[in-house]
Amino acid sequence: MQRVVHYRVHGLPGHRLERLHQQFEDLAKARTWRCDRPWIASAYSRDLFAMEYLRLAHSGAKGDLSAAGFVKMAGDETDALIITIFLRDLSAEHAVRVMLRDEDHPLAKLRSLDFVRGRLPGGLSLEDVLAKRPVIKKVEGERILFYPPAFRLHSQSPPSPEWAYALYGIRAYAPTLMEAEQEALKILRGFGHLGH
Repeated sequence: MQRVVHYRVHGLPGHRLERLHQQFEDLAKARTWRCDRPWIASAYSRDLFAMEYLRLAHSGAKGDLSAAGFVKMAGDETDALIITIFLRDLSAEHAVRVMLRDEDHPLAKLRSLDFVRGRLPGGLSLEDVLAKRPVIKKVEGERILFYPPAFRLHSQSPPSPEWAYALYGIRAYAPTLMEAEQEALKILRGFGHLGH
C-alpha cells in the first residue's frame, strides 16, 4: 500500500484562503516531485474532488478546520520532509495550527506532528526533532545526504544555521532544504556531464 501524508489547517480566517492556495501552487511548481504534487482543499476550492474531500474532512474533524489535503508518496523522504517544513512555515506565518499525519513514516516520532505557530507541542522546533540523522536521497544511483541545521557531525562541532548536503565527497550549505536539494542536483548533473 502506498504511503499517504495527510494534513489539516485549523483556525485560518476565510480571507487568507486564497493566499493559502497560492502558496500550495507555488510549492507544487517549485521543484520536481516524485510524489503527487501537494494540494489543498478549502472553502475557496472550486473543483468537485476538493469540495467533496473537504466535506468528508469536516465530518471527521473536531474544531475549526479551515483546509485539508493529502499527498501519496513515492518513496522519496525529501518530498515528505519538504512538505513537512512547508506546513511548519505555514503554521508560523498564519499563526494557526497545522496537523500532519504520516502513519507509515519510518521514524515513529514523525508520524503525527502538530504545529502551533510553527512550533511543536512543548515548544520544540522541527529541527530539534530532525537533528539525529541525515536524510538520504538516491538519484541516478548516487546518494545525496541532507543534514538538518541542528545536526552535528561530532559532539564538539557547533550546529550550522543552514542545511548541509554532501555527495561525491563534496559538502556544502544552503539556507533551506529546497535550495540544498537544487544545488546538490546541479552538482550531480555536472558530474554526469563529466562522465563520472
